[in-house]
Amino acid sequence: MDKLVEKLKKIDKRWIYLLIFLSCILPFFPGFEFLNQEFSETKETIAFYDNINELKEGDAVFIDWAFDPTTQAELLPMAEQTLKQCFDKKLRVFIYFPFLTGISLGENALAKLQKEPGYEYIEEGVHYQNLGYLPLMTDMLLFSMYSDFKGTFGKEGKIFKGLNTFADIKYVMCFSGSSWPESYILLQRRFGFKMQVGVTAVIGPDYIPFLQTGQLQGMLFGLKGAAEYENIRVKAGSDKKFNRKANAGMASLTLSHLVMFMFIAIGNLIYLFEKKVKKI
Repeated sequence: MDKLVEKLKKIDKRWIYLLIFLSCILPFFPGFEFLNQEFSETKETIAFYDNINELKEGDAVFIDWAFDPTTQAELLPMAEQTLKQCFDKKLRVFIYFPFLTGISLGENALAKLQKEPGYEYIEEGVHYQNLGYLPLMTDMLLFSMYSDFKGTFGKEGKIFKGLNTFADIKYVMCFSGSSWPESYILLQRRFGFKMQVGVTAVIGPDYIPFLQTGQLQGMLFGLKGAAEYENIRVKAGSDKKFNRKANAGMASLTLSHLVMFMFIAIGNLIYLFEKKVKKI
């Protein structure tokens, strides 16, 4: 026993780092889908999916891409799934970037999506419109959109047909890791739009009261919410191969934490063993 304890104490730290590194990345590779976990979907996630599913072909939705690479691990999977569901329903999608740091992330996500089987037909100006970035506060922007939606952004295309003001938007969906969505919530009564959000796990609890009051109709809560959304879409017929990013992230988190807990437990066992030996 003493020899085993001494060997464990002398484990090269590089092996520990390597195991943690592998536990983080392996779930993202093909063939490791067995690491994905089974979990039920929350009513907020189900509502988020159902609300989009109930829209009719040609309805207009407004997506506020209020995040950048710093929070993409949690928010990008849910934003991608939202885009896919909107395109599956043949909705008109308008994407606005309130922050310059998120534009390239959103454009790259759209370019990647257009290469995925089943979404090659997507065309800007027909199926979606990149509204770009405007250096305006949300309240000023919405007031302008309420009087002239297309003119606000200076865009053209048949995607704007029959869409005159912001009141013609069926749903506003905001993805953010901050209090940014509250700007829209404050204006909801004035303009009468419905809204749901995708937020990081840290900021999520701040939006629960808005769900309870009915100001938000649905919410995706952190990486788990994104994984739940993926599972719902897979159950509805989406190809699992292209819809497991968040589930792989959940598996990565679980496996890496298990590895760390294992080494913490080993360290504590060694400590208790040596303490007992010294007493003897």
